[in-house]
Amino acid sequence: MVQAAQVNIERNMSQTEEFVPVWQQYNPESQLPDPVPLAVKGTIPSWVKGSLYRNGSGVFQIGDSKMKHLFDGMAVLLRFIIENGEVKFQSKILNSESWEACYKANRLVVNQFGTNALPDPCKSIFSRFFSLFTSESPTDNTSVNIIERGDQLWALTETQKMNRVDPQTLSKIDQADLGKYVTVHLSTAHPHLEKDGSIYNLATNFDPKAAYNIVQIPAKSDGDLDFENSKIVASAPSRWKWNISYNHSFGMSENYFVILEQPFVYSIGRLIFRKFTNSTIEDCLVSYPEEQSVFHIIRKDGKEINVKYVTDPFFVFHYVNCYEEDGQLVIDLVWYKDVDSVNKLYVESLQGNAILQLGYAPLFARFVVPLDVTKAEVNKNLITLDTKATAVLQNDGSIFCTPDLYNKDSDGIIMELPQINYKTYNGKKYRYIYASPILTKKNRILKVDLKTRKFIECTDIDVNHLPGEPIFLPKPGSTREDEGVLLTPIIANKPGTESYLLILDAETMTELARATLPAKEIMTLTFHGFFKPM
Repeated sequence: MVQAAQVNIERNMSQTEEFVPVWQQYNPESQLPDPVPLAVKGTIPSWVKGSLYRNGSGVFQIGDSKMKHLFDGMAVLLRFIIENGEVKFQSKILNSESWEACYKANRLVVNQFGTNALPDPCKSIFSRFFSLFTSESPTDNTSVNIIERGDQLWALTETQKMNRVDPQTLSKIDQADLGKYVTVHLSTAHPHLEKDGSIYNLATNFDPKAAYNIVQIPAKSDGDLDFENSKIVASAPSRWKWNISYNHSFGMSENYFVILEQPFVYSIGRLIFRKFTNSTIEDCLVSYPEEQSVFHIIRKDGKEINVKYVTDPFFVFHYVNCYEEDGQLVIDLVWYKDVDSVNKLYVESLQGNAILQLGYAPLFARFVVPLDVTKAEVNKNLITLDTKATAVLQNDGSIFCTPDLYNKDSDGIIMELPQINYKTYNGKKYRYIYASPILTKKNRILKVDLKTRKFIECTDIDVNHLPGEPIFLPKPGSTREDEGVLLTPIIANKPGTESYLLILDAETMTELARATLPAKEIMTLTFHGFFKPM
């Protein structure tokens, strides 16, 4: 059993005054459709030119409807425009169908992940009853990620719907429903981008026999996505008859896909009767902490390796990277000991100091699995790489894996929202990770050196702010993996404080510049984003 030091990150209300965080106060009047200039302190390198786009839950109340879960907030898109050492800021509520309907009704009318819509006061009790038997369209509140393909920007969430966004106005201009092209019911917000312009994504089918599907969306000649020719290139069944594992992301190396079947699952039975019981999607998720987690390793030609790779139960939101070396597959991810960590992300628990009430902090973990076990010996560690990770052949033919937690003083490396030099090193052996343990007591931006097993911290972020996901931007013509800058949103949490964009030297983790928003403007909490050079 893998042990992790328990980290107390509960709120201490005796030391922190209760208040509604600044980023939870965003509303339609907070929008900045026209970019506003920011005050820049320091010097931004001249080669940093372009737009940083961010996406996340931004609006947590519509009329009397309050969002209960962090995943429920209506999408707000942010844009930082950087040129000639100057920065402008723009923000806009995404005009999804869900937002438009809710705004018109001045209440939540589309069910979200952890919050159900209020009943329509104009409908009779009979109308509400018969609505139980009508199909429910999944939300198009695409509030998790934003990616670029060709000249297109796409905002994503965990349903199969994607919204195309205008890069200048941040308005929705089109929508794609992946379920119209392939038989899937959910899709992650973390597709992997291929150099040929296509993307791969993990999509869920609620038929347990075809539960986990890797979907390829090819690119047209102009680089835009070709949804008409989308196809399922790999598939794996659920090990349960009535449960399907929840997945927020997946791993991909040069030749393999990695899908984790974790014991945090959608209950098919609960989903079927959800409308009768007025349950949310989050209510239909069940944890089985006594069961193992299982890795499905599938070749890119669609054939799954006929080996069962098992490990102690754990949960993952985000993979860091995967790569192959000496016949072994390295799987780096952010590891949660609590398999039901999704259930801890309630907005109410983020009042005051905005610290998540988790039993255990998220840690960096490296798993390594052997790809060929035909000559393996039982009860012998099959890993030959320089790592503390193990993979041992069991008598039943399964491979039991334990992770290397890169322990430092037994606490491990606390992190979330990991980023790498993605363009060059995704799917390949790499050295550096950048991360931010957002919403924990570790208020810092982190650089991990996987070769030396050491890390550098940028800790000049006070307790009234929350560091977001650091985006790595390589310097043009760079030859070193970490040669570039980090662009990190620093979000004001306590009223009276200002949000800013922090720009760090990615090699030394020293501050180069910061661009501060006017005091009256709100930077929303964003999950993910990317930088588009000019």
